[in-house]
Amino acid sequence: MLASGGLDSCVLLADLAGRAEVFPVYVAAGLAWEEEEQRALAAYLEAVRAPSLRPLTVLSLAAQPLLDGHWSLTGRAVPGADTLDSAVFIPGRNVLLFALTAVWCATHDVPEIAVGSLGDNPFPDATPAFFEGFGRALSAGLGRGVRLVAPYRGRHKQELIAEFRHLPLELSMTCIAPSGGRHCGRCNKCHERQVAFTEAGVADVTVYAAPTILESRS
Repeated sequence: MLASGGLDSCVLLADLAGRAEVFPVYVAAGLAWEEEEQRALAAYLEAVRAPSLRPLTVLSLAAQPLLDGHWSLTGRAVPGADTLDSAVFIPGRNVLLFALTAVWCATHDVPEIAVGSLGDNPFPDATPAFFEGFGRALSAGLGRGVRLVAPYRGRHKQELIAEFRHLPLELSMTCIAPSGGRHCGRCNKCHERQVAFTEAGVADVTVYAAPTILESRS
């Protein structure tokens, strides 16, 4: 499973571990928030330990030559709370994540890669057609079958929060400008997180570095 440390990803990790053997894979590409994200993921994995949850595997690739100057690498001009979801699109990210992980799967006899993509994900590399088509291409190129699955593709963040409120969701990291282990409270992803907790009717105990947009408006 592609484990990013984000809320959706963390929920799926625990959910799948309840019924299957799960190999968490984190792909480090040099994005600005990865150090904070990996710390959060390690803490979450420690908190939800289960016999079926295997040790974390970290794979690496260099995104700098592909995304030179992109906000995701520089940490500058990070999309704020008032931006459209399309503003946080990172070109080719899922293409790279799945391709690298598929090679690992082929050499470790793991036939399926899961990702915590939700129903309102608007990006072209997160559609059912992409998952099916790219899975076929990877299978052909690797000479063995590998399926790309998104079990939550028909669901929304507030639904997951409501159903899995018993999990330590506060340990997850869904911020694109974190600092000191805390969510910034002002970026596109922090706003999305706040709105989802509010719509789920679940108290958000996430630690934010600054008052969130929702708090400012209240």
